[in-house]
Amino acid sequence: MNEESDFKNAEVAIVKGDIPKSTLLKGIETLGGISKFIKEGDQIFIKFNLSQPTGFPTNTNFDVLESLITTCKKAGAGKIFLGSFPFKSISINSISNVLNLEEYFRNLGAEFAYLDNSNLFNKKNIKKDQLEKLSGESFSKITINEKEFLVPKVIIDSDKFIVVNQVNVNPLFKLNLSLLNSYSMVPPKYQEIETNDSQDNDYVSLDKYKKDLISNILDVYSIKQPDLIINDLFYILERSGPCIYRDSNLQKTGIMVLGNNAVSTDLITLKLLNIETQDYELILEAHQRGLGIIDPKLITLVGEDIEQNSIFVELCVSKLAKINLKNFIVNSGQTCSGCFKQAYHLLNLMKTHMIKDLKYNPRNAFLVGLNPGEPERFDNVILFGDCAMRSTNNSNFRRTQIIYKKSSSKKKSSKKSREKDQQNKEKIKFKTNKNILELPGCPPDIADCLKLIFKYYGKGNLPNLSLLSNFLKILVDPKTEEKLRIMGVI
Repeated sequence: MNEESDFKNAEVAIVKGDIPKSTLLKGIETLGGISKFIKEGDQIFIKFNLSQPTGFPTNTNFDVLESLITTCKKAGAGKIFLGSFPFKSISINSISNVLNLEEYFRNLGAEFAYLDNSNLFNKKNIKKDQLEKLSGESFSKITINEKEFLVPKVIIDSDKFIVVNQVNVNPLFKLNLSLLNSYSMVPPKYQEIETNDSQDNDYVSLDKYKKDLISNILDVYSIKQPDLIINDLFYILERSGPCIYRDSNLQKTGIMVLGNNAVSTDLITLKLLNIETQDYELILEAHQRGLGIIDPKLITLVGEDIEQNSIFVELCVSKLAKINLKNFIVNSGQTCSGCFKQAYHLLNLMKTHMIKDLKYNPRNAFLVGLNPGEPERFDNVILFGDCAMRSTNNSNFRRTQIIYKKSSSKKKSSKKSREKDQQNKEKIKFKTNKNILELPGCPPDIADCLKLIFKYYGKGNLPNLSLLSNFLKILVDPKTEEKLRIMGVI
């Protein structure tokens, strides 16, 4: 593909301001005004970050969304929808109930989209066939590169598609940029990477998980490319993210990057944040597919100067052992990106929400990946993922050594016989170590891991996790999960 001719109209604006609302408006005006993107009567779908009910900065800044909705209405937009899919097993309805999203957006003249239809799950006696019918009415089946995706019809049928992305650090891709944001316009089931029990070592060494993930992200992006992209880094979560963790830090930059092509907009965002293009595989693969350009000289850049507004952020740790947990050692073998990502989130979640719990449970070893190092001193060993479980089958920690002592004889005996008796006094046996918790999966599911951890250590030793588990029960209801499965969402 000739990028110079196909993307000669790629335009990106860098803007700076004092508050997010006015900075967004300044960015839109710098690009030529909202009428350049929206025509009277257009149906608009605004895709934003909505992973869990924790608010900003894990999710998009609602002040920015409010400003954008008002601007779209002034441009004469018809219906304005907003939505996204959250993390697996969390229903959109549960998040809306916690954050009061439906009423909030309705008061702004927009409609919050329940993309998973979970707002209808409490309908009396809703049956399996009704849910399947609802799924057929709500989703379009789209095949890209021999892979089938379910995409909400409200997104496909919208005249204009806008992505409002909260930029935060990310353990796999350094930063959450707009290409990643677009990925959650499809249900969690279609974001998962298929693996099987017979994965060989090449799967890990070549990191096929990440290659497959990048392929999926770009497949989804190509289904419905956004007309307007907003990378909001006015505030950016650094050190640990994209969720809010104990080690996270919120840095104020006052900057937003807007554009008419996601690849170009993400590229300029990377340049602002001093991250080299070759270190961001998603951008390189998008370029190879002809989805955008990676030469800044071919992008029309307006607004602020990149060099004068350079930003430095602390990225996520690249080694799991650097996530320091009290009473835990972390031994990593060779890991694929899937297990690294999930272990990263689980360890950070434990560090953030299980502060007291970690004090009550000394000497724990957390092993992940192929052939992790043997723990030297431990009371409990956690094996994270199928690779760790399989590659440690013959490890020493799998057995415990028990020494039995016989009672000594009171008879007088010779020196030789006494030495023989001493040898016979001790008998060594080996038993299976029961202080091992296996967290299966390739990669493991975080919600399942928390349930297994809770069961293994016991409620009395985990007061913090007990509270967190009660909260998760509100968000992840088994009956709702089953309905999401019938709908084809998870």
